Amino acid sequence: MPVSDRIYLHIGVPKSGTSYVQRRLLANKEQLAQEAGLLFPGKTWGDQVLAVRDLRGIRGGRERRGAWNRLRKEMAAWSGSSVVSMEWLCAADEETIARIVADVAPAQVEVVITARDLGRTVAAAWQEYLQNRREWTWEDFLAQLGSEQTRETAAGSHFWAQQDLTDLVTRWSGVVGPEHTHVVTLPHPGADPDVLWQRMAEVLGFDPARFAAQGERDANESLGLESAEVMRRVNPLTRRDGLGYTAYRSGFKQALGKDVLAHRRSLESRVAVPEDQQGWIREVAARHIASVASSGVHLVGDLTDLEPVFAPGRQPSQVPAEEILDTAAEALNEVSQRWLATRTELRRLQARHDRLSADLEAARARVAELEAHPVRFAVGRRTDRARRLPALVRGRVRDVVRR
Repeated sequence: MPVSDRIYLHIGVPKSGTSYVQRRLLANKEQLAQEAGLLFPGKTWGDQVLAVRDLRGIRGGRERRGAWNRLRKEMAAWSGSSVVSMEWLCAADEETIARIVADVAPAQVEVVITARDLGRTVAAAWQEYLQNRREWTWEDFLAQLGSEQTRETAAGSHFWAQQDLTDLVTRWSGVVGPEHTHVVTLPHPGADPDVLWQRMAEVLGFDPARFAAQGERDANESLGLESAEVMRRVNPLTRRDGLGYTAYRSGFKQALGKDVLAHRRSLESRVAVPEDQQGWIREVAARHIASVASSGVHLVGDLTDLEPVFAPGRQPSQVPAEEILDTAAEALNEVSQRWLATRTELRRLQARHDRLSADLEAARARVAELEAHPVRFAVGRRTDRARRLPALVRGRVRDVVRR
């Protein structure tokens, strides 16, 4: 029986190009397996999400139970290497990491951590949290992250569980070994968009130029400042009305956030980290850079990529209420237009369903009649043939005359 030799776990961190990598791996799934011997397991990326939910005991997903074993068996049956890309793995504890290593043995686990500078990550994370039903203002979010007791705050505990690069590298390399831990940095703005793909390919062992540059579109784009404020103000209303998170994720995170508001990003303001909050971000980034440099892990990229970049922009308090109202009105119009189009299509399909149902009932009635009176059916068919006989004879005579 074939044995997979390496299992690459791309564990994040969130907002470090993970969606880009996942979409591109999925777009080249068959070609990577055939030409590079690299398996991207599961029928879709959603199977990997379910597997991580199963591993970490995260609620959600109808088929979560047993999903990790299904994915593990698929990788075990593969004779080459496999890659799983799911950023929720980054917060796994040592016990879960040890279980993963034991479950896939004798395959060697290779951990891949993509990392982005904290200046951009903080801003991107805030708007992403808002699309996951959080309600923190930008000012409160920054205050909690920069607090001396940040791990005891709601925002800080969530953020640093996923973004503390020092802790992340220490925890995973402590189980799999620093020689099997790879840190891939994202370049600063202005670099070739293919750089991340090229760096991931270096770790995973394939030629990036051989695989189509598809899958990167429709990535997990951040929201503009005005749209982020719309989401922040909508979220408490959904709680007030008792909307469950599963319904929220479908109706608000996806339908409103990803499908509508995200496409307005180029038309809106960018949130900026104020100068009085930049100091602690630089200090934390410097600690992360130093810890990675001394960890002995395999670095792909440059540690200077992790030096914070603070893009120009505005604070929410600087955005006039009219601009947020305009954004909300545009979103309402877009959502309503989509709803109307969906309702029209639904009515068309319902009318077609009704017609087909009527035809089916008529056919069933005819079959029942024929089964009840088979003799009458047989006689009727012969009578019909007799009635058509003169016309058939005349037609054949005309054919003979013409010849």
